[in-house]
Amino acid sequence: MSIKSSRNPYGYRELLVYKKADELQVACAKLTECFPNSKTLIALADQMNRSARSTKQNITEGWKRNSTKEYYEFLGYAVASNAELEEDCTDIWKGHYRELMEIKGVMGEKGKMTDIEKLSFYPLDTSLPPIVQLKLRTKELNYLLENLQKSLVVKMSEEQTLPVSERLKLNQQKEKDFDHWLEEQKRKGS
Repeated sequence: MSIKSSRNPYGYRELLVYKKADELQVACAKLTECFPNSKTLIALADQMNRSARSTKQNITEGWKRNSTKEYYEFLGYAVASNAELEEDCTDIWKGHYRELMEIKGVMGEKGKMTDIEKLSFYPLDTSLPPIVQLKLRTKELNYLLENLQKSLVVKMSEEQTLPVSERLKLNQQKEKDFDHWLEEQKRKGS
């Protein structure tokens, strides 16, 4: 079944996930403008900007595809591009690129190193260093993309167009959830 026929062709622009991907792309470009002009950092900035752009563009391209299955697949590409950008942010924060450690526009004010994996992405704390804010934006986008993909899995299940591999994953997850529930019931009964 086609998802395209009944939708606004530019409806993706109204999706929160698209709006957040657009904000991420702008924030990434602003951050990478602060990078020094060394060969390594020019390449890193380019890759980060391409990852941010790819995330947003795959949301767009998926929306424009003819089936829910294709939309779901392109969201998977968006997830992968976003994960790549998130990992670059983590590498920068860990100090893998020494030249960036002293740049206020990237690392913020000198001070205590924060465990960025434990920080909440919502609401975004704008007092955090720019690289941390960018990482948190990627985490938020991961969450939104995952939820959109889950909704498409439900839609494909209802349409009976869910690929076999996804049906197997769903069944395995249901079994895990049931096993977890059963263990909880046993503990409560003890």
